[in-house]
Amino acid sequence: MKPIEKFYLKVFGIRVESPNQTIAIEQSQTDRSKKTFHPVRVDLPGDQITKVTLGRLHFSETTANNMRKKGKPNPDQRYFMLVVGLYAVSQDQFYLLSANVSEKIIVRASNPGQFENDSDVLWQRGHVPETVVYHGRVGINTDAPDEALVVCGNAKVMGRVMHPSDSRAKENIREVDTNEQLKRITQMRLVEYDYKPEFASVMGIKNTHETGIIAQEVKELLPEAVREAGDVACNDGEKIENFLMVDKDQIFMENVGAVKQLCKLTNNLEVRIEELEQWNRKLARLKGISSVKSTISGGSTVSGCSRATSLLPSRKSAQLKSSKVCLSKRKKSCSRNIFRVTIIALVAIMALCALTISTLYVLSLHDRHFEKHPISSASTSSVVIFPSTTTAALQKTTVSQSTQPISRIPEVNFCSILPCDKVYCCPIYQPNFKYLIYEKTDAEEKRNKSNKLPGRKPDKIADGRPDLGNDWIDTTISSIQILETQQRIDSRYCKNPQCRSGNYSYLIPVNKYTPVDVEISLEINTTEPLIVFLCKVTFGNYCSYYSSRQSNGKDFLETTQGRQHIWTLPVARLYDSAYYFRVAAPGFASCSTDPYFAGMFFTDYYFYFYRQCN
Repeated sequence: MKPIEKFYLKVFGIRVESPNQTIAIEQSQTDRSKKTFHPVRVDLPGDQITKVTLGRLHFSETTANNMRKKGKPNPDQRYFMLVVGLYAVSQDQFYLLSANVSEKIIVRASNPGQFENDSDVLWQRGHVPETVVYHGRVGINTDAPDEALVVCGNAKVMGRVMHPSDSRAKENIREVDTNEQLKRITQMRLVEYDYKPEFASVMGIKNTHETGIIAQEVKELLPEAVREAGDVACNDGEKIENFLMVDKDQIFMENVGAVKQLCKLTNNLEVRIEELEQWNRKLARLKGISSVKSTISGGSTVSGCSRATSLLPSRKSAQLKSSKVCLSKRKKSCSRNIFRVTIIALVAIMALCALTISTLYVLSLHDRHFEKHPISSASTSSVVIFPSTTTAALQKTTVSQSTQPISRIPEVNFCSILPCDKVYCCPIYQPNFKYLIYEKTDAEEKRNKSNKLPGRKPDKIADGRPDLGNDWIDTTISSIQILETQQRIDSRYCKNPQCRSGNYSYLIPVNKYTPVDVEISLEINTTEPLIVFLCKVTFGNYCSYYSSRQSNGKDFLETTQGRQHIWTLPVARLYDSAYYFRVAAPGFASCSTDPYFAGMFFTDYYFYFYRQCN
């Protein structure tokens, strides 16, 4: 390291076609004589800006080929460039610290004191007609642009400002959390303010009163929307260090995300209001039906009494009937016989009704016994999954009793979106394993208790549903599909006799090439707004990839509401697993409701997924 003794400015010219050749710079004197320009010593204090003015300078020679041809620049025109260098002097040695080179200059002999800039050096015609190109930064009302275009003042744009947004030029694309954007926008403070006059005059701001946000506050909530623009000097000499600028496009995108979140909330409220209105209308109709039934029952009692009373003849009618029907009997004995016949008819009708009720009760007991064992002889109401490692073993269980071979059922596969070149989870050998069962309620225990309680079941019609007229609630699923692959789960997967009114069981094979880290989403659609309960989950064998990381349980959604229900299931990481759903009308049933009401107020669905290894 050497100490710097002083600083000098040197000025000289160079040829564009030969930068190694220097051209001397001369300085005109007051008597119009010329002297060679010598370096000028300058002082550079650290706390202020130093300006140096060098007057009456000109090149010692002119450029060549200055003559124009037919009014156009000569193609062989030669140019000079002016170099201003800052040198440090240490022990009589000059060391270049920094240098600035001017644009291309044409020097004419007629007036050496004036230099002509070549207008085509930086501003050039573009390849598109009627266009001008400038390579560099442009500043308007500022001599220190730090971006491609810096405007200190107002700018009018009559057209559109376009931004690049092609997906082919982007990577790491992912959706943002609109809920977080809504929270940030809510916390941003919108204020009114006035720019300081000394700052507004420098920046060319005429209307100092504006409405906006504070950069320091935005930086705490959204740091990527704020950047530093360096120091800014005001007219009064005050300097604002690390001046902060706000990217309003980023704020606009935050507003877009906040509006999307508000739309979601509004749509959810509209759907909920619509569901409540539908249920209110149905409840009003049910109340109307119940009131009509009570009126009819009361009217039938009154009419029965009136008919019984009308059968008792008056004195005048008794005289007429005694003369036609009971010719040889008295009026009292005739009326007594008619009363006895009426009593006997009523008793016979009551006996017939009792016999009918007994028959219906026996049939309901038979139906209940059949519903208790829809799939196997197990005592629980949920599907029973046995351990199995091959398709042949699976076909021996009570779950897969059907005439159609399992191999013909289309498999759930991701070969259209993922490579299918590696087999996962096949074969699997775990002789000593335990099932992981997730169950929200003990429906069997509650059902056994309900069977011991006295009482009568609601009246049912021929198809097993209560007679509710047009207010029947359809609890069946309209369509089922795998959301990721749009694969429909239809009647091919539903095996008789496991599929009937109120109870459906589906056997779904999973392709052996499906990776274990793939999440499979089951989309359930209903025609009416219903509630879906996940009553029980049974995990079979884990794949070897997850065997060392098995957990004691997994958190699942308890319910979903509406017409579209999406359930994300860990099917791929298991060799086999089963899921028990109950689709019910809101407020009428839950996982603990008596299975007797299956097909009336709810419908049970069982889904069994297994790896198709063979």
